[in-house]
Amino acid sequence: MRSSFRYHFDRRTIIVSILALVLCAGGAVLLYMLYMGGFFSAWFVSFVMAIFALMILSIPRRIILLDNKLEIQCVFDITEIDLQEISRIRKVSNRRLRWTMLLFCSSGFCGYYGKFFDLKEFEVITIYSSEWNNFVEITDIYDSRIYVSCRDADELIAAVRSRQQTIE
Repeated sequence: MRSSFRYHFDRRTIIVSILALVLCAGGAVLLYMLYMGGFFSAWFVSFVMAIFALMILSIPRRIILLDNKLEIQCVFDITEIDLQEISRIRKVSNRRLRWTMLLFCSSGFCGYYGKFFDLKEFEVITIYSSEWNNFVEITDIYDSRIYVSCRDADELIAAVRSRQQTIE
């Protein structure tokens, strides 16, 4: 049996994504107009394009719940979590993530995903979110935490718990 939960972008994420694209395109055009030739402009444009390509490949698309695992599917990456390794799954408020600091992540460009540092717990957490709302915290048996955004959070939590019971 398979359940699928799609990510939905909120207005804030869409606005931040458009602003980031416009600013980087404007910076590239401005650099091209003001600094003719040289390797600096080519290096800058190549670097920005590479960063955007990596970010686009990591955009979360959907959460798939299979019989024995939970998959977080991104454009090019799949994170698999075995249901037997999930020790706790619960809804949390976005205020819980107020004390997070960016490490290696996207903060608004097509979502919030990557590695963040939790200043309250002093640990690295992973976030796969398309909006800064509707968070579900997944804690595994190794005490690592993954946060996903899901508008059907109650349905996701109930489905994971029922599948965990059928496995046991």
